[in-house]
Order: sequence, then C-alpha cells, then structure tokens
Amino acid sequence: MSFLSLKDAEPEKIVSEALGLNELEEEIYFSLRGEELTVKDLVGETGRSRSVVQRALQSLLNKGVVMREGRTDRTVYYVYTAVPFEKVEEKVSKIIDSWYKDVKDKLE
Repeated sequence: MSFLSLKDAEPEKIVSEALGLNELEEEIYFSLRGEELTVKDLVGETGRSRSVVQRALQSLLNKGVVMREGRTDRTVYYVYTAVPFEKVEEKVSKIIDSWYKDVKDKLE
C-alpha cells in the first residue's frame, strides 16, 4: 500500500488503494455497485476485450469484492455484482489495521 493524502480522499479512492485495484478493476467494481452485469455488458461498458475483462473479474473475485452467480437461459452464464460497499470498507479497515501493526512492529 502506498501512502496517499487523506486530506481530500474519497472513501472509494482509499478502498481502491488499499486493495491494490488497477484502473480497470476499479472501473468494473464501481460499475457493478447496485447492478447485475454479465461479462458481455462489462465489455461494452469498458471497451476492453472479453479476456481482459474476465481477468479483471477473476482478480476482483480473488480480492473478495465481487460476487458471481450462475444463471440459465438456454445456456449457462454468469452475472456479477459488487459486494456491498460497507462489507468492502470492513475488509479495507482490517487491511489497514494489519498494515499499521506491521509498520509499528518494524519501527520498534
């Protein structure tokens, strides 16, 4: 985690920084807040290729900020949603607490 100025920092920027989201992951996560979108939808929104969007989604799933649900309509497909922001804030708070403890231990 790099240091950032908190003076004018929005909660979204703090979350993004603490989780190490890249620009595309950030765009996808915030597009999914309150939405259910497919890979195809996200490809259209981001203008990126399907494989790039799928890699970003896998990274977000691994970071625990996106959920995937299987659906069936003649074929099986997945719908992605963002984990509620309050839960992500809790996760980030734990990351920051752990980082703080590690820094404090190194300084002692």
